Amino acid sequence: MINIIWFFMIVVGIVTLMIKGDIQNMMIIMSESAEKSMELLIALSGIMAVWSGMMRLCEKSGMVDLAAKLLSLPMRILFPGLDKKNKKALGSIIMNLATNMMGLSNAATPFGIKAMNELQSINPQKDRASDYMVTFLIVNATCVQFLPTTVISIRAGLKSSNPSDIIVPTIIATTAALISGLISNLLLRKIYK
Repeated sequence: MINIIWFFMIVVGIVTLMIKGDIQNMMIIMSESAEKSMELLIALSGIMAVWSGMMRLCEKSGMVDLAAKLLSLPMRILFPGLDKKNKKALGSIIMNLATNMMGLSNAATPFGIKAMNELQSINPQKDRASDYMVTFLIVNATCVQFLPTTVISIRAGLKSSNPSDIIVPTIIATTAALISGLISNLLLRKIYK
């Protein structure tokens, strides 16, 4: 579906430029955009390599495991009874959130997929998302990020004077999103039960 939308947008843009007789500008803009994209890609690659290495050190040093231990109590509150039904699901959820909090969204993805598969295995209604699945999706999508490495990398790649200025606002925004998401989840769960 998304490919159809993108295709439609591109075709409409090209047809509009043809009608206006502005094809030459389109070619110039496309080549400039490609050049800027490559510059940003090269800058981001280096920065992401550094941060991925740092996060790998955090993982090897046990910081991710420590975060997982710190998260185990809140996760038991958010997912009551899950530790008795499926410990693997709870473990995958905790690892997903711990890696997301450290800004490793790419490393968190396999844990998120595994957690959803484990949650689906205990779901009594296979054609609907369970309460556990909805809660996990909300917590995962609004996860508090203590170190938003991707945004820092983008800001550094675009030559921001202080790329890490985003850390405190990110923590505040993601915390607010998490709280409002969980409150909405609880209210809507009561309404639709």
